[in-house]
Amino acid sequence: MRDWDTGILIFFDGTYRLRRQDNGPPISIGQWACSWRLRIIDFAVNQPDVMHLKPIVVVATQTGQGLFKTTCAESLGKRICRDFDLDINEILWIEHFPGEPQRMYVAAFTPKSYFGTETYYAIDWRPIRSNELEAIKLFIPECDTDQ
Repeated sequence: MRDWDTGILIFFDGTYRLRRQDNGPPISIGQWACSWRLRIIDFAVNQPDVMHLKPIVVVATQTGQGLFKTTCAESLGKRICRDFDLDINEILWIEHFPGEPQRMYVAAFTPKSYFGTETYYAIDWRPIRSNELEAIKLFIPECDTDQ
């Protein structure tokens, strides 16, 4: 989906599901470990002259389905980055919890350990800032009524 007025691209808008076993056989509907409504926005597509600190925004909304009902970043973050070829250092990761009093949180990923070529991250959370909320309102209309 493309917003022609702003030059911003939503390159994924759908449900992201995690199978119960990473290398397991194909499974039938209802066999997912968890699922999240995921939207990935690229602010740098038509703004090559602007340097974005975090050009990619990932907004994950709980569906309430599956085993992992806490945070998508902790349970799926590395898989989402791998599947969409995203650099975790270039992502503003936002999670939307419709049933919570403070509904939107931003994750900060800090490398905590390394094992071979694998990096493991500590994740710290903070409420979304007003400028971050303003930046995504056009693409995440339900956030406008949540905060």
